[in-house]
Amino acid sequence: MLHRFAFLVLVACGGSAMAGSGTGGTNPTTTLHPGDIAITNVSVVPMSRDGVLEHHTVVVRGDRIVAVAPSASIAVPAGATTIDGTNEWLMPGLADMHVHTWSESDLTLFVAAGVTTIRNMFGSEQHLAWRSEIARGERLGPTIVTAGPIIDGDPPVWPGSTVLDHPADADKVVAEQKAQGYDFLKPYSRLSREAYEALAAAGKRQGMLLAGHVPNAVGLAGVLAAKQRSIEHLDGWLLALVPDGVRLPDEGGMLAKLRVALPKLDEPRLPGLIAQTIAAGTWNCPTLVVLDRIARLDDPAAVRRGARWLDKIAPAVIAQWDPKQDFRLKTLSAEDFATMRAANVWRAKILARLSAGNAPILVGTDTGNPFVIPGEALHDEIELMVAAGMPRARVLRAATAGAAEYLGAPHEAGVVEAGARADLVLVATNPLREPLPLVPDGVMVRGMWLPRADLESKLAEIAKRNAGPPAQGRWEGVPPLAAEGKLVHQAHYDLAIAGKPVGEERLAVGIVGGKRVIVAQEVAELAGRIVMSYKIGPDTTTLAMTSPFGSLQLAGQVTGGKLVVTGTDRSGKLLSLSEPVPAGAFLSGPGIGGSIMLADKLAGMKVGDKRQLVSLELAYFPATAIASVSYDIERKPDANGHRVFAVTTTASKDVVSGELVVDDGGFVVAQTFGPPLNLVFTRRP
Repeated sequence: MLHRFAFLVLVACGGSAMAGSGTGGTNPTTTLHPGDIAITNVSVVPMSRDGVLEHHTVVVRGDRIVAVAPSASIAVPAGATTIDGTNEWLMPGLADMHVHTWSESDLTLFVAAGVTTIRNMFGSEQHLAWRSEIARGERLGPTIVTAGPIIDGDPPVWPGSTVLDHPADADKVVAEQKAQGYDFLKPYSRLSREAYEALAAAGKRQGMLLAGHVPNAVGLAGVLAAKQRSIEHLDGWLLALVPDGVRLPDEGGMLAKLRVALPKLDEPRLPGLIAQTIAAGTWNCPTLVVLDRIARLDDPAAVRRGARWLDKIAPAVIAQWDPKQDFRLKTLSAEDFATMRAANVWRAKILARLSAGNAPILVGTDTGNPFVIPGEALHDEIELMVAAGMPRARVLRAATAGAAEYLGAPHEAGVVEAGARADLVLVATNPLREPLPLVPDGVMVRGMWLPRADLESKLAEIAKRNAGPPAQGRWEGVPPLAAEGKLVHQAHYDLAIAGKPVGEERLAVGIVGGKRVIVAQEVAELAGRIVMSYKIGPDTTTLAMTSPFGSLQLAGQVTGGKLVVTGTDRSGKLLSLSEPVPAGAFLSGPGIGGSIMLADKLAGMKVGDKRQLVSLELAYFPATAIASVSYDIERKPDANGHRVFAVTTTASKDVVSGELVVDDGGFVVAQTFGPPLNLVFTRRP
C-alpha cells in the first residue's frame, strides 16, 4: 500500500503544408482553406527575432502556423474563422520547464495561463499516458516532455524514486527508463559521486540526457564536467563560490552550510563559472518562485494572501502545504527561514550575471510545491526574473523560443513563424513592456482556439469542483460491496491527509475454505476522483482503478512459487508480470485490507516483541509492478483496550514509520503513516 500512498503525497509530465517563407513574411498570394483560422491585424511578437510585427495576420491550419504576413497581403475568405487582433499582441505559448503535475486540473490551469509546454520533472506511467493523449488531441493540456522517476541515492528524498546506489546498475536504470518512453533522466541530491558519474556515462551511451539537481557529493564542477543538460534551482552555485580554506559544517544539512558560507562567498569566481557553464552547454533553470515561496513560509498566511488561484487547488493539497505538515519544513527555525531568504538574494545576483554573460537560461517554477500553483506560478517566475535584473524581453524569449531550443526543436514551438506548432497567446498589452495577464484574451494550443470566456469557464468549473462534493456523495456510481464466503467482518474507514478528509474505504472479510478473503473499495478526492477496488486472498489478489489519469485492471495468482499477474496498465498496455514469492511472505493490497493481512501475522506478539515480515502487492506508482514490501514491527503498550504496533514500512527503499492499532478480532481500528505521507485511516464506530 506504500506505493499508492507515495503517489497520493506527490499529488500533495505532425505538420501541414507550409505556405509561408519564415518569420515575418509569406507569399502575398497565400491561399486560405475552409477551416483555417486567421488572427487578423494583430501585433506579432515572434520571439525568433527582436521587436514586434505590427498589423500582421497569422494563419493556422490544423495544428500548424502556415502564414505570418502583413494583413494587407492576405484576404480572408468566407469559411475561414477570423479572430480580430486589432489592438492586441500575439506571442508564442509559454513553457514552464520545471513542473510536478499529478492532477488533471493542473493541465487546464497551465493552458488557461497561456502555458502550452511543460517539462515534467518526476515521471510515471500517468505522464506517459497524458503525453500521448494530449499529442493525439484526446485530452486538453500542454505538450509534455517528461523525466522518468527521480534517480537518487539511498535513502531517497522522495518516495517512488529510483535508487541508484551501485554504479554498476546505472546502465540498467537508464535502459529501463528509456524503454518505458521517458524523455530524459533526472539525477537527485543524494547520489554518490561514483553513482552520478556512472549514470552520466550510461546516459551518454544510451542517448539519454541528464537534467536535474547537483548531487551534494558531486558539486557544480562535477556536473559541468559531465555536461549535464540543465541545472535546476541554481543548485551548487552558492557552494561553488565558497573560497578555498573555508570549512563548512558536516552536520545540520544545507542550511547549516549556507549560514557559514553566505557571508564569505567570493563573487569574483562567477565569471569563470559562467564561462564553464557556457562551455559545457549547460542550461540553468532558476525556479526563483519556489525558492521565494518556501523561504517565506514562516508566515504562511502572508504567502496564502498572495495566491490568486488558491480556489483552483484541491483542499487536501492545500492542507499539505501547511509547513507544520511538510517533512522538509516542520522543524525549521526563524534563523533557517532568514538563511533561505539571504540565499535567495545571492541567487538573484547569480541569475543576473548569467543573463549578462549570455549563458543559456530556462524559465521554470517547481509547480507542485507549496503555493507554487500551476500556470499562475510561471507568471510570478517571469516577474521575479525581471526583478532580479534579467531584461523582460530576454525572460520571455527564455520562456518561449529558448525552451524549444533547449528541447532540440528551435522552430517547432516557442516562435510565431510558418511551420511552427500553433501554440499562441493573445493579450491586450505589449508583453515586452508589461506583465502578462494571468488569463489571456485567448490561447491556442496545437491549433485549438480557446477564447478568454472559455478559459474562465473552465477555471470556474475547477473552483466549483474544489468546493465539493460533500462527503456523503463520494460513493455515487460505485456498485455495492459484495463479500466473498462467510462474512465475519465489515468496516468503514475515513482517510485524512495532513488532517484533511480526502476519502473513505469500505471492506468486508469473508471466510473461504477456512481462510480470509478481503474485498474492499476506496474512493478518494485529491488529484481528481480515484475509485479503487481490490481483493486479497491467501493465493490471489486483484486490483481495479479508475481515475483522471487512467484506469487499470490487474489479477494475480500464486502458482509454482511465483505471483503471476496479468491485466492492463493505465495506458491500456497489456501486462504479464511475475515475481518469486519470498519464504514466509504474504499477499497484501493497496488499502486497509493489506493491513488486516499484516495484522493476521502479528498474533502472539507481546509488548516489546519485534518482528520482520515481507509481503507482495500490486503497485501502480510510478509504474505498474509487483512490489516487495518489508515491515519492521514492534508491539507497544495497549491503548484503550486495543493492541498497538509501531510499523516501519519499506518499499523500493522508501521508508515510512507509523502506527497500527488492532482490536481483539485482529481487525484494524486505525492506522497512521508519518512523514512524508501524513496519512490517517480511522474506523467508524
